[in-house]
Amino acid sequence: MIRSTAPLALASCRRVMQRLRIAFIITPLVPTYAVLAVLKHVVPLRWLVRWVWCPSAGSRDREAERQLLARVLRVSRLTRWADRDCLQRSLLLYRVLSRGGADPTLVVGFHRMNGRVRGHAWVTVDGHAIVESEAELHAFSAALRFGLRGELLPDAHTL
Repeated sequence: MIRSTAPLALASCRRVMQRLRIAFIITPLVPTYAVLAVLKHVVPLRWLVRWVWCPSAGSRDREAERQLLARVLRVSRLTRWADRDCLQRSLLLYRVLSRGGADPTLVVGFHRMNGRVRGHAWVTVDGHAIVESEAELHAFSAALRFGLRGELLPDAHTL
């Protein structure tokens, strides 16, 4: 009995095409993500947040927001810096979501643990964190919140 290799070749081709499609989708985000990795160390946060905010390119599309979130998270996972890239990931999310008309808020918070202060950055839309769960953020006290056009918002101590 002779087995055809066509199904295996077709499956392999589909995997390659899927990877190429993903690469094509996330590639435009990579340069901004890489630049933010450097700028977060040399540019004051208030300036950086104003720089990354984008005017809306149209009406809000929640499905597009979910796709943008998935793309940014994929770029973040590629770096394998998940425990150290919260600020640049959040800045990139703030950028793409503001352009998408979602009116995001960038939040920077801190918490003390074992005598050390730990910082974290996250993005909220409609009052809800979009990457982390509320339980994950419970320990953090919001110190800075940036809204429309990168403006520092008052009342930063509440989520």
